[in-house]
Amino acid sequence: MVKDLKDEILSDPLISRLLSINGAEVYLVGGYLRDILRGLRSKDIDFIVKGDLNGIVSAIVPETGGSVIKFKRGELTRVVVDDSTIDFSELKGRLEDDLYRRDFTMNAIAWSPERGVIDPLNGIGDINKSVIRAISERNLIDDPLRLLRAYRFVAEMGWRIDLKTRYFVKKLKESIRLSAPERITSELFRLLNSENYFRALRVAFTDGLLTEILSTDKDSLAENLKALSRLNSFLNKIHDSQKIYFNETFSQGLTYLGLLRVEQLLYRSDLERNALRFSRRISKRIKTISGLLDIIANRPNITKGEAFDLLTAAGSGVMDIALLSRREGFVREAERFLMIRPLLRAEDIIDITGIRTGPELGIMINEMRRGQFLGRIKDAEDARALLQGLKKGLLKSHP
Repeated sequence: MVKDLKDEILSDPLISRLLSINGAEVYLVGGYLRDILRGLRSKDIDFIVKGDLNGIVSAIVPETGGSVIKFKRGELTRVVVDDSTIDFSELKGRLEDDLYRRDFTMNAIAWSPERGVIDPLNGIGDINKSVIRAISERNLIDDPLRLLRAYRFVAEMGWRIDLKTRYFVKKLKESIRLSAPERITSELFRLLNSENYFRALRVAFTDGLLTEILSTDKDSLAENLKALSRLNSFLNKIHDSQKIYFNETFSQGLTYLGLLRVEQLLYRSDLERNALRFSRRISKRIKTISGLLDIIANRPNITKGEAFDLLTAAGSGVMDIALLSRREGFVREAERFLMIRPLLRAEDIIDITGIRTGPELGIMINEMRRGQFLGRIKDAEDARALLQGLKKGLLKSHP
């Protein structure tokens, strides 16, 4: 346990201010307190308020400059400040009763300056042992998303789930589909963004939860997990320059590295049958990459011309398909593909061909890129000659 917990908590001016508002009974709870006890600081802060919740929020918003979001579910009020969130929920009844209704013992701890630590379920003991322990089967039934959340915590913290909690998951796994697809997707994406994601997926697969979320059959999912393991090894070998974008966000909070993982995890999966809800951008990328992986799987050797066609078909997923192929040579080809720059301006192309728009213009531009990729076109003069030849060919085919 952190030494001088009170000083550590109150060293944050905002928390200190909230816990000292006159006439309010305010408790710090949840993940922020759990992380403080681990020697970390979270950007998300949770409070339970007994009394005038709206008054407390109104008092703090002008000081933070944050925006207020109110949720019907659980009577939650959220204040968003830059990249941090402060959640306030109203306490009805005893504090201990509220803590007993939470998901895991590590999150069922509260603190206030007056009462100090309130830990009726020995959550601190489980934190010290790095154990994720469900408070009760009933609490998992009340919110089945907590089944998946256990594995998300494994991915984020590297902890283990206790055996009784895993027994509950195996027993209740089918109920996960009662949760909203958006909530399931958010939890899965947070899991896939995390360092220990593979360990979490493997345990969730063993416990039968993963096959309830994904439409892939057990054998195919097992193969995808093996491929993910091989992908991990491959990514550990590539140069850091090939990883610079990995932590950037792609869509729905999913990082580019997380996207690579979901593309492999859902390979040959029926996206419409998954208990997930993707943005159009993610759905399109997964379908495109899955189709191209099928082609690559049947080609032990890829010619330069085939590489160009595959990388062109990948669209914005050029590096995705290259990295998921786990072929160093193909990754180098992808990098070279991305380095291709136009040798002629758009005005020059229009002047040479006389074509301003339409599929014919797209064909010419693509052929010019192909020539550059294959090394047949080295300068603007070569590009002009190619375009003039293509123009004559089009005229002959369209007299």
